[in-house]
Amino acid sequence: MSARRTFWPTISAFLGSRDAIGSSSLDAGLEPLPCSIRMPIPTSRRYMTSTHRIFLMNVPAGIALQISATFFFAVMSALVRFVADDVPSGQVVFARSAFGLVPLVIWLLWKQRMTSALVTHQPLGHVVRGLVGVSAMWLSFAALAFIPLAEAVAFTYVTPLVAVLLAAVLLGERVPAYRWAVLGVGFAGILLMLWPSFTHASLGSGPGPLIGAAMALVGAVIAGLAVTQVRHLTRTETSEAIVFYFSIVASLAGLATLPLGWVVPDLRTSLVLIATGIAGGLGQILMTTATRYAPASVVAPLNYATLIWATLFGVLAFGEWPDSLVLIGAGAVVSAGLVLVWRERHGLKVPAPGVPRAEEAAEETAKLAAVISQRTRLDDPAVARPEDYAEEDEGGQELPVRRACSR
Repeated sequence: MSARRTFWPTISAFLGSRDAIGSSSLDAGLEPLPCSIRMPIPTSRRYMTSTHRIFLMNVPAGIALQISATFFFAVMSALVRFVADDVPSGQVVFARSAFGLVPLVIWLLWKQRMTSALVTHQPLGHVVRGLVGVSAMWLSFAALAFIPLAEAVAFTYVTPLVAVLLAAVLLGERVPAYRWAVLGVGFAGILLMLWPSFTHASLGSGPGPLIGAAMALVGAVIAGLAVTQVRHLTRTETSEAIVFYFSIVASLAGLATLPLGWVVPDLRTSLVLIATGIAGGLGQILMTTATRYAPASVVAPLNYATLIWATLFGVLAFGEWPDSLVLIGAGAVVSAGLVLVWRERHGLKVPAPGVPRAEEAAEETAKLAAVISQRTRLDDPAVARPEDYAEEDEGGQELPVRRACSR
């Protein structure tokens, strides 16, 4: 047995009877079972199950982190909008990616995850994903020179809808009927978002708004392809590696546009470009951390808060009011995305053959969590005493094992 003691939270859940499992309140007079149910929670997430993670989640913190992430992403977009007329998009992409590496590397070193970020089994996959992602980034940044900030952000919400289509085509996923209906609503919203651009062009105000809307829409479609590639990479790659190598590839791709003509920025523009990268890097870190504190089904809908921030920044900083039809169309797209998230949250996605349905696993996990939260006694002196450590897991961590209760 190792001399080093690792903190292992354990749960002592005293159950009255089988009929009490899942009840909403404790019944008086129930006799506890003679032994406690111990659930060791590994300190390393590598050895955790989904049940372990329930007890480590902090949903309010996850929500706060995700909202903060949307704020920094909106700040990034506003800063790009500020320099979009003066700095080439390739140079902005380089600044966003290269300076975004600074907070990312600091965070990886602080969390001791730099090694997992460097290890990869699909180097070519990272290159392809990076080139596709940087193409989407370039188009979205270029669009900000032609259309208001809020409208450019609204078009990014098309990406989840495109990802559903591409998952069906490229990954062979089954798409149930309700998803097709949701996609129909979402794409109707896209038409509403595009309509003002066609109207402005027909009224002789120039092709700028139409060009910007087309760039934003194509960028969102390409981003959907990038999402599909990320889903493929996650089979062998860590999230740290995916984010790190994307930043590397995007920085190199942006740097490759140097011969096409960069500008020598003044001090203010240089500070804006640096802040663009730092804001984007912080947003990525906060978004990644949020999913560790709260389920993805909780934090994913909060991504749409970026539109609120973008509208606020557009009005205050640039005097831009988004067109009413764009907002209505964005509402339809957002609603479609929320319906997809809600249906996935309730485990209604089509399972692969031989894989248990998600709602069954969720039901069992929720039942266990309810029982333990009702019957937990954290002051039990028999829990996790030093003599309980008798074996180690694969990583050398000492596991408290179940032993007979002396009471």
